Amino acid sequence: MWNAFLDALRAQLANQVVAGAVALGLVGVLAAALRKVPGAIWSQAKRAFVVTATLDSRNDLFPAFVAWMDEQRFGRRSRWFSVVQAPPELAGDDADADDVPALQYSPAPGFHLFWFRGHLMWLHRDIAMNLQVVETIRLGALFAGRRVMEELMEGVVRHAGARRAHRLSLYTIDRWGEQWHLADSKPRRSLESVVLDEGVARRLHDDIHEFFSRRDWYAQLGIPWRRGYLLHGPPGTGKTSVAYALAGELRLKLCTLSLTNPKLNDHTLADLLQRTPPRSLILIEDVDAFFRERDKQDARIEVSFSGLLNALDGVAAQEGRIVVLTTNHRERLDPALIRPGRIDVEVELGNASTTQLQGLLLRFHPGAGERTARLAADYPSGALSPAQVQQILIAAGSFEEAEAELRRVWGEKVG
Repeated sequence: MWNAFLDALRAQLANQVVAGAVALGLVGVLAAALRKVPGAIWSQAKRAFVVTATLDSRNDLFPAFVAWMDEQRFGRRSRWFSVVQAPPELAGDDADADDVPALQYSPAPGFHLFWFRGHLMWLHRDIAMNLQVVETIRLGALFAGRRVMEELMEGVVRHAGARRAHRLSLYTIDRWGEQWHLADSKPRRSLESVVLDEGVARRLHDDIHEFFSRRDWYAQLGIPWRRGYLLHGPPGTGKTSVAYALAGELRLKLCTLSLTNPKLNDHTLADLLQRTPPRSLILIEDVDAFFRERDKQDARIEVSFSGLLNALDGVAAQEGRIVVLTTNHRERLDPALIRPGRIDVEVELGNASTTQLQGLLLRFHPGAGERTARLAADYPSGALSPAQVQQILIAAGSFEEAEAELRRVWGEKVG
């Protein structure tokens, strides 16, 4: 059979037309293969002589790189640039009297050349619009090793760290409810900026500091390296302010979320709590509102109670995480949520005590020592919230005005 096949093939090839067609086909295949050779050689040559790095706007490093690029000589002197309103973390704290927004000048999308540590480098900036806007930057360096590109990126990270050394990074959930987004950057608050009863601030500070220092101890005992706090009390008692001050004092990132956000469900909540930035304090405010809306069977609330518990301390829950829950109504919380292991420390923040009132008075009127003591002695402890006291002190033009208004307001409260 095989010999018959070979004889038939020889007979066909003996035909000049068939032989010519076969030859042309072989030439075409060879030409197509050879056409790819220059591209393959060029591709390998590029890898040998050019190092390339790519990052896009879905990467947390992207804003830091843009900020670094804008401050480099080539970024400041580029004659082809775009103008946008500066994001909060770059705009600074100086408020313009006319609310004129801070502007950011940045090399425009396209191709740009620059020098870095003696190496010719270039970047290509591109913007793609589909379901979401994604901006991509491709960096290239000629006759450089990979380490040069790594050093550039490490410099970008150090530059971002220096900019934020004295600022609190505030993260919120993006518009799709799928990932954390750096929403703002604020000056850090110290715990001393929050007037609390004696020992409360120090207790929280020391507990969190000890938590971060005992990672190996948790591992040795097989205990999940997580910590939960519950701050409860009436409105205006400083629960949110304490969380902000703790994050600022301990140089933590602050991630805030609301369980009543209609974009959240069990899956996205668990995913978000697994992917918080390192050394973060997660603030879940007014958690009682979740129970209230859940009891109403609000169709917009897609997070279930079991989903919340699993996100907080399930098998996949993130290690090294601090969660702070705040509530105005502790009694509305399900006992399963605040049991030991989920909530390790509870702190009640009540209305202003005599000590707190005097502390707030001295902050606004440091020279009125004796008068603040006399006023505090007459104050019925717990009559006003710290927020009420602060509002009165801000509005008053003098200590005398503040004293008169405080006495009037607390008189109405207790009378």
